[in-house]
Amino acid sequence: TSDPAALKLGFQNSLLTLAAYESNSLVGILRCVGDGATVVLIQDILVAPQFQRKGIGSALLNAALSRYTSLRQIQLCTDNTEKTKAFYRSCGFREYGEIGCCGFMKA
Repeated sequence: TSDPAALKLGFQNSLLTLAAYESNSLVGILRCVGDGATVVLIQDILVAPQFQRKGIGSALLNAALSRYTSLRQIQLCTDNTEKTKAFYRSCGFREYGEIGCCGFMKA
């Protein structure tokens, strides 16, 4: 990011942050925002490229989902690549269009 101070505040104000480490090195993070009672947005899920496809992203996502089993909505926004779409589909997520919804973002 070009604004480290804003990034720091974003993490401090998050509903949930999780991290994965290997040998004291950060290899993955997950960050959720929302009210925690009806809706949560998985804002960030990042795994270092050399650690991808080792179950770290799935473990972070499952740890977050296990905390919010009674919510009305768990949402996320991600890159529009076959790799990321396949990953989230394998975790039980569906694209908005598949459930009669659409999404908007002000950029």
